[in-house]
Amino acid sequence: MKGMSRLTGLAITDDESQEYAHLKQSIHDILSTLIGTRLCRRNYGSLVPELIDQPCNELTEVKLMSAAATSLIRFEPRIKISQIRVNQSSQTPGKWDFFILGNQISAMGEKSFTENFLIGAAA
Repeated sequence: MKGMSRLTGLAITDDESQEYAHLKQSIHDILSTLIGTRLCRRNYGSLVPELIDQPCNELTEVKLMSAAATSLIRFEPRIKISQIRVNQSSQTPGKWDFFILGNQISAMGEKSFTENFLIGAAA
C-alpha cells in the first residue's frame, strides 16, 4: 500500500525498506480515532480514546485490549493479530503502551509483525 506520511507529507509504503510505515501509521490512526468523530466515516476508529482516562486497573486493561483488537480486526485487513498487550506508560502519565504481535499480510505472503504504539494524551 502507498500513502502519505501524516508527519512529513512524503510518500510512504508498506515495503520492508520503510519498515511497514503505512501499516504502522494506519494502526495508530485507528487506535487514536474515537468512533463517531470522522464526518464521512462515522463508524471508523476505536473506543480506545474513550477508555484512556479510566482508572489504571486490570479491568481497564482488558477493555483497552478488547477495543484495540475489535477495531483492528474490523478496519485493518493487512494484519492478523496474535496478541495485544496493554500497559500504563511508565515514562508518560496519561498514555498507554500497546504491544501488538501478529502477521502482516501482503500479496507476497505473511511476515511477522511486532510493534509498540503509545496512545493517550497528545499522542
